[in-house]
Amino acid sequence: MRLIVVLPLLLCLVAAVWAQEARPPRLRSREVSQEAWKKGKGDKQPVTAGGKAALEKQIDDLQKKTAAANETIVPFRGGSLKGLTGLLKVNLAVTQLGKTLDAATATAQATDTLSAKDSTEVGAKFLGLQPDINNLISNLKDKRKEFDKAGFRILDVRSLIRDSVTIQKDKAGDLGTAFKKTLDVQFQPIAGLVSDQIQSNFSDAIDAYKGRGGKIKIPAKLVPKLSKLLAGVAKALGLGRMDKGAMVDKDMMVAVGLLADAAADSPAPDVADAAAAADAMAAGLLDAEAASADIAAADTAEANAAAQDAATGTSDAELMGLGEDENDLRGIPPLVLAVLRSYEII
Repeated sequence: MRLIVVLPLLLCLVAAVWAQEARPPRLRSREVSQEAWKKGKGDKQPVTAGGKAALEKQIDDLQKKTAAANETIVPFRGGSLKGLTGLLKVNLAVTQLGKTLDAATATAQATDTLSAKDSTEVGAKFLGLQPDINNLISNLKDKRKEFDKAGFRILDVRSLIRDSVTIQKDKAGDLGTAFKKTLDVQFQPIAGLVSDQIQSNFSDAIDAYKGRGGKIKIPAKLVPKLSKLLAGVAKALGLGRMDKGAMVDKDMMVAVGLLADAAADSPAPDVADAAAAADAMAAGLLDAEAASADIAAADTAEANAAAQDAATGTSDAELMGLGEDENDLRGIPPLVLAVLRSYEII
């Protein structure tokens, strides 16, 4: 799914300063008040500071966020309930990286063309991002099998990661386009080549995540609630294996403590695409911490055995036969199905 992605990513950012500067001050002010605030959740302020120093600061922040995302991916292991906690960490780190890409793009859009000297210095820092991002993408590709195991072939984590990577690809592409325009004309071709190489590597990673990794596709509107969803699935698995033909009603869910989490939630926001959903998820850090605690509490031998039963009960052929947004409810534990229904996934 090429959304974007993705997380696809239509950057809702600050209005371009260059176009504004040519207009009378009063007209510019009126346009800022009426137009810049219409862009979306990403536009918290109508004006973003540009310039060499601001660009260098954003590039430094990008390197830090890239390293932080890499630190969650390298040790990631799927196949157990602990892997769900790792998945939360990866998703949050990548989301934060995406928001930093947004901020860097806004800064580049607000920067006039730099001198040759400043272009050389800023361009060198930008060039330094390439190996960091490429290393992140390479590690992500290497972890595909681990991410496939993370959802126990119940949740389609592969598609979730693919969409997220697509979002970051589009964000990085927008940054490359905006940054190129800030450089002296003689350096623009080099910046373009760097950006194109990064885009190519993103595309390779997206290709590596083609197909389905689980029976249940996580819709974009549920991405902001991913923490609570994963915690609910973990708790359902932690309650042990039940007869797959058993009926689970509202009273049973209340009795076993599954309904409270879902009922306490406000309805899922009406998110049009995975990009907007990823931005909304950035506000869920506290939810992720609470979810991690719930997952840790549910991390028992019985729960992991139930998870493995679900994973081994689904063949590659079954997943390959699913459509892009098709779900298959066969063989999924009743309590897990109840959790999925409570979030209106099925």
